[in-house]
Amino acid sequence: MPDCTIAPTWDAGTLPPPSLPHKDFIQGVSNIQNGHGRRVGLLAVLINRLAGLGLDPDIIQLAGELHDTGKVLTGRDILHAPRALTPDEKNVIRKHPLLGLGVLQWYRHDFPREVMDAALLHHERWDGTGYPLGLKGQNIPLWVQVISVADTIDACLSKRNYKHSWTPEAVRKILQQEAGRAFEPKLAILCAAHLDELLEVWDADYAWEKAGDTLPTGLHTN
Repeated sequence: MPDCTIAPTWDAGTLPPPSLPHKDFIQGVSNIQNGHGRRVGLLAVLINRLAGLGLDPDIIQLAGELHDTGKVLTGRDILHAPRALTPDEKNVIRKHPLLGLGVLQWYRHDFPREVMDAALLHHERWDGTGYPLGLKGQNIPLWVQVISVADTIDACLSKRNYKHSWTPEAVRKILQQEAGRAFEPKLAILCAAHLDELLEVWDADYAWEKAGDTLPTGLHTN
């Protein structure tokens, strides 16, 4: 699968035309970095269910799929750099939450609040040291807490140009270490305890990606 889905009227590396069909917008954004957003959405749905949070699964999935919307305006030379980023490049990356909110507003679709929050706040940390607003603890919306954990799980498991895929044990360890630091503590410990189930969802999506024919269960098609 190519790194970024190219819709008939939009290459997801520029601002989307306001008239772009909603399906094409979701596809273009969720496939940035080899389907990262798509997998975050699927993981977030399962985390929501495991934790019994009662969030709307369709909305939480969409929020996961679109959390990295701002990266459509981040240069691919930075997104796919085969090395550690320079300080200047890191500063560019740190702009993507604010850019994401701007792109979602530009697109003129009536997105739920959860989607807008996820785009802006998914790099906030439980201990208040995240960005762009430095929110702390319960000031971070519940749905964003879920997206943040799912985001980290996929980022660790995924092979990138600059790193190998982490082992499941390494992912479990980071979830445990960051409980109460990066993540809401109970949520992080829950994900560590149920990592095997989360891995099943993650592995199934990669199996679909390699097959390239049938949509994985639960993937947005609208």
